[in-house]
Amino acid sequence: MSRSLPLLLLHSALVSKPAPSRLLSSSSSAAAAAAIAAASSGARVGGGHGIVSAVLEIVGPIELLFPSSEARLYVRLLRRCARDALAVGAGAVHGHVLKRGFASVSLVSNVLMDTYAKGGLMAACRHLFDEMPNKDVVSWCTVIAAHASRGRCFEAIGLFKALLSSEVKPNRFVISSVLNACARSGVIEQGLMVHGMVVKSGLGADRFVEVGFVDMYAKCGNVGYSFRMFNGIPVKSSVAWNAMISGFVENNCFMDAVELCQDMHRVGMAMDVVTLRVVASVAAILGAFELSRNIHVYALKAGLGRDCFVVSELIKSAGKAGETQYIKKLVPAVRRHDASLYSLAISGYHSNGCQGEAVKLAEVLLYSGLNLREGDLVTVINICQTKEEVQQMHAYTFRTGDLSYTNVCNSLISIYSEIGSLIHAESIFKTMQSRDVISWTAVMAGCVKNLQYERAFGYFLELRNSGEPLDQHCVANLINACTGLEDMYKGKQIHSLALKLGLLVDFISASLVNMYAKCHHIEWASQLFSSTLFPRNLVIINAMISGYCWNSLPQKALLLFCREYRSGLRPDHFTFSTVLGACADIGAKEAGEQIHGHLVKIGSEYLDVVVGNSIINFYVKCGCIANACRFFHSMRSRNINSYAMLMLGYIQNRCSDEALQFFSMMQQSGLRANRVTFARILRGCADLCAIHLGRQLHASIIKMGLISDVYVANALVGMYKKSEGWVESKRNSKETLAPEQDAEDNCYSEQRDIRSTLEEIGLFTLEEEKDKETFADERKVYTSAASVFGRDLRTDSIIGNWKNGRCNESRHLLNYRSAEYQEIGGEPFKLFALLQEDSRRSDKFVLLVITDNSHLKTKGAGFINAELARRPGFAPALDFPP
Repeated sequence: MSRSLPLLLLHSALVSKPAPSRLLSSSSSAAAAAAIAAASSGARVGGGHGIVSAVLEIVGPIELLFPSSEARLYVRLLRRCARDALAVGAGAVHGHVLKRGFASVSLVSNVLMDTYAKGGLMAACRHLFDEMPNKDVVSWCTVIAAHASRGRCFEAIGLFKALLSSEVKPNRFVISSVLNACARSGVIEQGLMVHGMVVKSGLGADRFVEVGFVDMYAKCGNVGYSFRMFNGIPVKSSVAWNAMISGFVENNCFMDAVELCQDMHRVGMAMDVVTLRVVASVAAILGAFELSRNIHVYALKAGLGRDCFVVSELIKSAGKAGETQYIKKLVPAVRRHDASLYSLAISGYHSNGCQGEAVKLAEVLLYSGLNLREGDLVTVINICQTKEEVQQMHAYTFRTGDLSYTNVCNSLISIYSEIGSLIHAESIFKTMQSRDVISWTAVMAGCVKNLQYERAFGYFLELRNSGEPLDQHCVANLINACTGLEDMYKGKQIHSLALKLGLLVDFISASLVNMYAKCHHIEWASQLFSSTLFPRNLVIINAMISGYCWNSLPQKALLLFCREYRSGLRPDHFTFSTVLGACADIGAKEAGEQIHGHLVKIGSEYLDVVVGNSIINFYVKCGCIANACRFFHSMRSRNINSYAMLMLGYIQNRCSDEALQFFSMMQQSGLRANRVTFARILRGCADLCAIHLGRQLHASIIKMGLISDVYVANALVGMYKKSEGWVESKRNSKETLAPEQDAEDNCYSEQRDIRSTLEEIGLFTLEEEKDKETFADERKVYTSAASVFGRDLRTDSIIGNWKNGRCNESRHLLNYRSAEYQEIGGEPFKLFALLQEDSRRSDKFVLLVITDNSHLKTKGAGFINAELARRPGFAPALDFPP
């Protein structure tokens, strides 16, 4: 009989419907057949898992090893199937057990239930348990533990109640399984009932039950009672220590976990690999690098320093502390490398600015042959900074078939959007096999980042038609699109939608405050800020402070900051930089120095380069160039704006030689100025005639190939025109005009000076047009643009320009001081002089438009210019594009 066992198993595995046994009912046989079919349909191909050949490899040598007891053979076979999660093998063995009549043996049935549970076939496991004629305590423990381990906590608790109603008495293993179910459910009332029953039955002194109570109370959130139970254990094992330390970590009591770990070491209890993993994760969360080093030393002494999970947590801690050299030592020390360990090291390098090391390690990971999961691919994609790197990862995921992962596609969409390649991002989005709300949010965020606001709303309409539910991040991107468009109508609609869907969380409220403020409705922003239902956090406070600064209300920004700080606000780097900008705008030197002193006191003045640049900008605008220079030299890290702000400060104080020295320092540091930086410095050179520095900048611009940029070119033209006008005025001041010089030449000289001044402060200059009709059309366009600028600057001036159809003459009206100025004779010159005189006292924006200046001896030259007159204590300085 024993010699035919392999053939019988082969037959039972290949037959789809095994014959029912005369010892069991037909329902049990049908359950076994259903289990085989379910396992076969869900089995993976390859690797020997879930196929009949794997069963035969197990069964083959068993006949020779155990020829006397066939029941023992089935137990050994089922345990092997349970260990390897061979669901098909379990179903095949179940069919043969039914044929041979061993299903009534409790040991075989219990092991078969455990095998079904570990293979994921919980329905077959429960069906087999219900059909068992004789259930012992092992049967109950097996089925309860199976349901608890699979997350079916309330079913496990229901089975325990059924056990109490039966004649079987629970033992310590059953109690431990039930406590595990209570811990996973998070319902402490169920745990209290089990605790009372255990006390009555006298099983509370068992070490398994004691550890179960510690774990259950901690996972249910009552860490105090868990610690009391832990202290009540007379002899604590390493399992009890680990359970309590893990309980502290799960309840965010990280310092208590560290102290308990120290107590464990103090009493002489050796920390095992579980303890080291938990404590290393605590060190990573706290960013306590010294604690991580101590754990590493202990692990090396205990022979556990090469454990992959321990080293992974140490890499996390080293990455947070910025110890990239320590990461370099940890990666090769692992006995068996894992893709997740490489991912953590790559993230640590990337977050600390070590792009070269991150790329090299990513190449090692991609060529290592390890099985990469979605998270590993996302990590590598996120470190890409150039279009070539992103395209290489795109090709890699396409070749390996990983492009079917939704998270990988979402990461590619985001990174393509970051580098400005919106076409590729949209192409990936359109070819995705399955999309989630993150996919829609990513493509909308890409449109917003690339200033394609209308396209973002187009994707939003498609999202609404698809039926996919919205989330908070999607709504926040839509609000940012409204901010970019300055479209209050759409912004109000999105606001109403957020209220309707219940998505008005804190950062969406902050986005709405920012949107209303950027659309120059600061009253609505203030009303929304004051009516928030949830406690104000730092994000929405920062949005309100920056909104006040954006609307030229720095005093209100400072008052809000002071009020919230007294209420317990803990400012971040953005708060400090914004408030320092407000102090600089109104010249509040004392308030800015107090903020600087507070930063020094808390040790944050050097931690963020943006805050450092704000300090430099504050001292420069307050005229304290020496303090700005002193702080600049004390900065630990600088960027291009640090040099630019200090150079502008020296130029404003007519110290062009010092500004030139800092420009040389900037070049030697390896930092490359961008077009915006060059334009800002060139405008400063134009205003204060630091022509020597301007020529040096011009040479650098030519070397860097930025001479074709329109912003830089306009700034250069303005600088050289200013220089020519300055030299001309200086020459004229030394000479006396001939008394016989006629009035026409005097008028022409005055007109030329006005034109030069307007070009220097202007946004752009129109080319001369000989064709009167062409110029008239362009005048309409540019005057409309001037009206937009006037509305954006919120001036009191009303600009109108049209062509009178009856008299066929061009009129230009500008209401100023309740008077109308028309383009007749020398009226524009009087108006310009009046505006110049009034700008010395006014805190208003001055917008001057001159069109069709044929009477100025220029053929069709027109100018649209905006001059920003900032007055200390009233309006902040704003930078317009050249």
